[in-house]
Amino acid sequence: MKEPDWIELGDALTRNAPFLEALAMADEDGVALPERRTKGISYLMSKGLIEEDDELYYLSGLLLDVGAQISLQGFGRAAPDLKESLIAIEQHCEAYRDAKAANSSNEAEQHLKRLTYSCRQVTNHLRNEQAQTRAFIEGGYGFSPRLRDRLRDINNAINRLKRLHENLGLFTHVGLSSMAGSDRSLRRVLLDNLLGAVSRNRLALDEMIGRLDRLSLAVRKRNHMRQIAHAVDLFLQAGNPIDLEPLFDGRDAAAWVPAVEMTLAGSAYCDVEAGESLEQLELLIASLPPPKERRIEQPAKARESKAVIPAEEAPKALEKPFARDHLMRMLEALNKTNQAQSAVAYWSAHGDSDISMSIWLYALDGYVRLQSAVAKVRHKPLNYRLNPTYAPYPRISANRRVIDLILERAERR
Repeated sequence: MKEPDWIELGDALTRNAPFLEALAMADEDGVALPERRTKGISYLMSKGLIEEDDELYYLSGLLLDVGAQISLQGFGRAAPDLKESLIAIEQHCEAYRDAKAANSSNEAEQHLKRLTYSCRQVTNHLRNEQAQTRAFIEGGYGFSPRLRDRLRDINNAINRLKRLHENLGLFTHVGLSSMAGSDRSLRRVLLDNLLGAVSRNRLALDEMIGRLDRLSLAVRKRNHMRQIAHAVDLFLQAGNPIDLEPLFDGRDAAAWVPAVEMTLAGSAYCDVEAGESLEQLELLIASLPPPKERRIEQPAKARESKAVIPAEEAPKALEKPFARDHLMRMLEALNKTNQAQSAVAYWSAHGDSDISMSIWLYALDGYVRLQSAVAKVRHKPLNYRLNPTYAPYPRISANRRVIDLILERAERR
């Protein structure tokens, strides 16, 4: 939608707000058209936002979803059906292929836009689920003071995320690859964008489910401690004393009764008329030995500074990088054949069998990165580059493994 379309839609909704509220509150009987027909109703009907049946008007499902999204909060909002979204994605892919087969570029572009919109709906839904769950956990997991209601809200959130996690299992690499085929546009939308977002959000949902489980346990423990404190408070308010002597007489009393720390100070209390006691106290203090005096230690003599002459070592020749000679051979083959060179194919044909393929790819990538950094400092960019080839996304991780490095010429800018 362009900016004028959004302006026209907002103006139509603003002018017909009372009529739209009546449609939202109406049952299956519908609402008749008002006597004074305001501007914008025809526009909403032409776009399918208001439906008509036997001179009665109803809100479309899209406007009902928008109203629920605005009025409801948190987990009360309606969640889109991922199964229906997957069916819609399959239909858009088939329609896109049919349009390309018929050489209808405009129709194919429209179907590709609908496919992108459906994938964005799934991605936005997953992002909203994460944000709502995080707000639910950090915001105090509900507003009900009763334990039963809090535990019910937490269990509902856990079950909701578990169902969502199961539905995300429908979006697999095998299934989306079969839909995309060899078409670059479909693979970009389905595999690079949609599948990557699904994999990342599945990991986040796993973490959220674990946090909700720990939150449920913490709520139960907190409620148990609150019940104990309330029982003790009622016991004390009833005038009942707490006798700790039986506890002190137990065998394990020393393990949980800590000793009170005593300060190294004191004060003598004497009555005003106790003159003899004060004289005896003065004599006792006078007979005490004088306090010991600490000896002043002489500071240690500073060490004399001595020059440290470094030992002379013979220069050692640097070892030749492991990947240098192999890279030179691959560059010679690239210049000779003018075709991109595969690091896996090269190592399978000319490499050392004692060195694994992963070590070879790691060494080659590190050496080319080093050469690129040196060339950047010298302001002389390299005329070749390595393009990685990634393995498909695994079902349980958002990380991608490099399975090959392709050596090709770099474009001059």
